[in-house]
Order: sequence, then C-alpha cells, then structure tokens
Amino acid sequence: MWIELRGVQGNTEEYRGTQRSAGMELDKEKQEIYSRQIMMKDIGMKGQRKLAASSVLVVGCGGLGSPVLYYLTAMGIGHLGLCDGDMVSLPNLNRQTLFTLNDLFKPKASTAKERLLALNPNLKTTVCDQFMDKELAEAIMPVFDIVVDCLDNFEARFILNDACVAAGKPLVHAGIGEYYGQLMTITPGKGPCLRCLFPNGVSEKEGKASKQSGVIGPTPGVIGSMQALEAAKYLLGLKVSNDGLIIYDGLDMSLEKVPLLASPKCFCYSLHK
Repeated sequence: MWIELRGVQGNTEEYRGTQRSAGMELDKEKQEIYSRQIMMKDIGMKGQRKLAASSVLVVGCGGLGSPVLYYLTAMGIGHLGLCDGDMVSLPNLNRQTLFTLNDLFKPKASTAKERLLALNPNLKTTVCDQFMDKELAEAIMPVFDIVVDCLDNFEARFILNDACVAAGKPLVHAGIGEYYGQLMTITPGKGPCLRCLFPNGVSEKEGKASKQSGVIGPTPGVIGSMQALEAAKYLLGLKVSNDGLIIYDGLDMSLEKVPLLASPKCFCYSLHK
C-alpha cells in the first residue's frame, strides 16, 4: 500500500518485501566499488551484503543530512528514506553540500535524491517532502531498520525520539552549533533516550536560540559523518555509543563522552528489563 500522506513518494509494501533481498548479490562492479570496505575484517562480503539489505530513514536533508545521506549511499546502504519539508535557500549553501546555486527554491528531499542516485543508481528511496510530525513518524517509520535525526529543532526531535522509543527503533541523534556538536545513539530498552537527556524538555526561548545559532560549514560535516558511521555500525552488529553523549569541540579539536543512564522517571525506562 502507499503511505497516504502528502509528499511521500514510495510504496511501503514494495520496500517491506524487497529490503531484505535487494542487492544481496554483489556483482563485480559493486565488489570493486566497496572493495576497501569488504577487506575490513568487521565487514567482509557478508557485512557488505548486510548493508545492501538495510534501510535507513534520514530526517532532515540539510547540514547534517547531507553528509549522512552521501556516506550512507556511498557505503552501499540499499534503501534510504529522505524526509524534509524545506526548500533550498542561499544561507544553506555554506554547509549543505548536496545542493548548489542551481537548486535554489527546490525541495531538499527530492533534490537530494537526484544527487544520491547519481552516485548509486540502484539505491532504493522513499522521499517525503514534508516536515516530520507524529502522524508521519508513525506511518513511515516501520519500513526502516534505523532512523537518523538530522533535524534543527527540538519539537521535531522529541516527536522522532518518542516515536522511535515506542516502536523500538534505534535512533542516531545529533545537534550542532558554531564549532560544536553532540551525538548519541538511542537503542530503546538498552540505554537512555533524548528525554533522559532533557527531562524538563527545552523552553521555547532555548529552542529558538538553538535553531538560530550560527555554524561554520565543516561542523555538520564532522558530526554527520559520525552519525553515518554509528548507523553503519548498528546495521553491522557492532558496538554503538548508546551509553552516553559525545560532545565535539571544533576549536579545541576534542571529543568527550559524558556517561548517561536511562532515567527511571522517563517513559523509555519501562522498556528496560
């Protein structure tokens, strides 16, 4: 059946049935493209086939979404969901590397899809040219193995967090500003969620300040690349950073991991055994 929501392009039944078999056999060209990954002991041919059979929903196709989408496509993920209701504008171009001046006023998700297909014409895509809300999250999320939060506002982040926790879907969260970034992978029932990190939520003033903060172009490139790596590690069955918040300081060129436990007062705690 088709997802009956405005702006969603993709047959959910088709993807449900094919995502486990799509790309399972790697022809000679694909083996050469992914040869530097295949030679890694933690990946090999088995792991590369696993990536080809995997699906990732990326919510937000801007500063963080650009490197996430590009690297997931480049590493051979079989099916990507692209969700963003925004249009390309001039202030995006210092950091949103999937777009050019020729893309001004075009929808980000659909435009990003065309860039990714140029890199991998066999990529399966589900495109949603609308902003994330509760209805959309619940409708589109069951198709995917893991979700990546590349959003720029806390209202949508909490919607995504809550939907992922309720559905038992892993979520790779990140946020950026100026020279700084933060990242954590949320695995429901095995670690904290975003509401454990912000038990009192975020005030309207704080949320507005966060969305309007400046950012230098490479910062989302660094953090987005880390998000793509976390998603790939999860899909390969490797350890992810689900036990704390990683804080990046681009001025000091430092990384710090702050340990974090699921809060007994958070609704996600009921999933812990």
